[in-house]
Amino acid sequence: MYMFKNSGAGLAAIAFFVAFNTAQAQSITFLTEENPPFNFTQAGKPAGISTEIITEMIKRTDLKARFEILNWDTAYRRTQADKDTCLYSTARLAERERLFRWIGPITNNKWVLVAKSDFSAAINNDADARKYKIGAVKTDAKAEFLRAKAITNISYSDTEIEIPPKLFLPKDDLARIDLWVSGLHAYQTVAVNAKVAGVKTVYVVGEQPLFLACSPRTADDVFNKLRTAEQSMRKDGTWNKLITESEKRFAK
Repeated sequence: MYMFKNSGAGLAAIAFFVAFNTAQAQSITFLTEENPPFNFTQAGKPAGISTEIITEMIKRTDLKARFEILNWDTAYRRTQADKDTCLYSTARLAERERLFRWIGPITNNKWVLVAKSDFSAAINNDADARKYKIGAVKTDAKAEFLRAKAITNISYSDTEIEIPPKLFLPKDDLARIDLWVSGLHAYQTVAVNAKVAGVKTVYVVGEQPLFLACSPRTADDVFNKLRTAEQSMRKDGTWNKLITESEKRFAK
């Protein structure tokens, strides 16, 4: 059974429901953001590599799933507070370890620094990156990852779509940035949605496995059903098959 609603409140407006077995089904809520190709909205429904993995996990349980697409900061905080709620796609960083219960990894992502196409300086290491002002989404793992690498000259935004235009502001504008940290697979789509052209990657800052992060208040039986489903997908080859097919489909 599929059910979709739009409450008319921006990113927080999108909710989508999936139930493959509705008889006395327990419910689980999945929160995510617009971060293609891993998770995004397509034709009014959640889509992407990670979404396909999670949908297959649900098919292997008797759970009723509800998906919501929010801005990252809201989703991150809600997952910590709400019961029977999971967040994806989430980097498993040391400072987050005790905040969630973890399943996965469900996929992997490369993080890159993006600049205007006429950016001419060479960035060969983290020390080079520290010289520049970098745009990032606050509470996003990429920002936390940069700080852990002592890259701290960061300008924060609530959503990623706000960041690319800041590369093109006048040099004397305090909001101007030199670089933007994004996902290798996502930055071009974000730039297009932000109506920005003429950007390029200049440095791969890291590679992170991405997980399903569940609230500490997720019931043990619900969590164990999801974890068992993910493990069975790896054992029978379904996980590899879905990842391979999705990467080919979403490759740029």
